[in-house]
Amino acid sequence: MYNPYAVGSNIYLRHPTPTDVEGRWHEWLSDEETTRWLGLHYWPNSVERQREFYETCKKSNDRLVLSVIDKETDKHIGVCNLSSISWVHRHCDMAIIIGENEFRTGPYVLEGISLLLRIAFLRLNMRIVKSTYAASNEASQKIHEVFCFKEVGRLKDLSWDRGQYIDSVMMMLHRDDWMARNNLIPPTKD
Repeated sequence: MYNPYAVGSNIYLRHPTPTDVEGRWHEWLSDEETTRWLGLHYWPNSVERQREFYETCKKSNDRLVLSVIDKETDKHIGVCNLSSISWVHRHCDMAIIIGENEFRTGPYVLEGISLLLRIAFLRLNMRIVKSTYAASNEASQKIHEVFCFKEVGRLKDLSWDRGQYIDSVMMMLHRDDWMARNNLIPPTKD
């Protein structure tokens, strides 16, 4: 493992490197299936655009971008981030992309989200983690259910996907709820 920031059973998260940028990262963000549920999937990506993004992220105080690395092979398989970090109000948005096809099934996404939540709540002291997904994305719905995110709203017909407009579902997970479920503090009473 090279400079791990968070370590799981199958993956670890670390800072992105120039090697990651020069690798397949830019290809993932041009692939139609990989980016289907992302707002940026309509524009092709390039190594040059990926370099610009990388340089911007290195200087950012409101976005933590991490490379997802397979522990067994030390292969860069995806990226994840905590973005729109509000240090005053202590909330952020969360996202993960597993770009390498052979790693899209199995524990990788769930483990990546678990590590991101641990980072957000325990290392960065966030109070709320937010996430949004397309209502027709059943996999995202199930993942949010696994982590007990609560739906806090919908934006009707916000996104265009394969010939139709779809709702955007806004989700939220509060630190106290996450801590209680992980036996890190006693559950709060309602």
